[in-house]
Amino acid sequence: MSDSSNLRIGFIGAGAIARSRHLPNLAKIPGVKVVAVANRTRASGEAIAKEFAIPEVMEDWRALVRRADVDAVFIGTWPNMHREMSVAALEAGKHVFCQARMAMNLAEGKAMLAAGDARPDLVKMICPPPTRMPFEPFIQQTLASGRLGTITSVELLSVGAANRNPDAVHWRERVEISGRQVMAMGIYAETLHAWVGPYESLSAQTGIFIPRKTDASGAKVEIKVPQAVTITGRLASGALALEHHLGLAADTTTPGDRLTIWGLKGTLRYTFGNTIELAEAGQPLKPVDVPASQQKPWWAEDDFIAAVRAARQGKPWKVTPDFAEGLLYMRKVEAVHLAAETGRAVRPGEL
Repeated sequence: MSDSSNLRIGFIGAGAIARSRHLPNLAKIPGVKVVAVANRTRASGEAIAKEFAIPEVMEDWRALVRRADVDAVFIGTWPNMHREMSVAALEAGKHVFCQARMAMNLAEGKAMLAAGDARPDLVKMICPPPTRMPFEPFIQQTLASGRLGTITSVELLSVGAANRNPDAVHWRERVEISGRQVMAMGIYAETLHAWVGPYESLSAQTGIFIPRKTDASGAKVEIKVPQAVTITGRLASGALALEHHLGLAADTTTPGDRLTIWGLKGTLRYTFGNTIELAEAGQPLKPVDVPASQQKPWWAEDDFIAAVRAARQGKPWKVTPDFAEGLLYMRKVEAVHLAAETGRAVRPGEL
């Protein structure tokens, strides 16, 4: 083992987000070195290794996990491998950073959490969604301050056209790879949990309007991942909630992602990636210039490394989202499917 400040990282699955965020950001942190990578193919592993000066390419991810010179493992594969790889890494004594979404389904999420709980000395982090950045501190402080008063209703709209093309099948549309995950539902579940809390009870409807597509090879693929989801329910706080997720928008005007929070004293509306608006009671919504002190840009790699260093020194640490937070949104995902399949309200906390 290296000392508590020098950390050696192994990557299993270094795709687009590893290239754009994880590897460049880790390279900026003193004392951190990526020592090995294992990709789906040796050729893709060698390309990543050349681009980011990673000294070794491995074909067996299990061998990477067992390496004595690896302190932490970044898992960047599709969700169908997250449980197996996370559990193996934890059992090998490695800190784990797992790409979102957490797992294929709730059962796999529970297995990951159990493996993590068995190693309280190890850091277990899931890649946070960009939807929580950079305005999470401002939104959380606004809600905690009571500025909006008692929260009565929450509405989330996530509308796009990613599922419209009948001649393109994204991996997120393949249930054998993505499992129970649906569009951005899991991403926003995690965001809502952090800002307004979980559902106490929910009902849901799902729809698949393009049931068969043609993939890149020309083969016909049956689509089993919903292309539209509507969720209604009551949050644990007592507020009512409505969500609509759609991947089939035909126009170019409505696509976008927007959260509105209504309280007895005011309203907050956030158009993700764009503007935050606030209104006092009896006033119109107006854009807010959020001060830099109430913003937190992308934090994932810095927070993970800081937590690992603290853990190795026996000091307190906290990351978000951790596996427990991940399981919270896996319960919601499971509840949405169960509610849609049975036509009844479901309590996520009881699953």
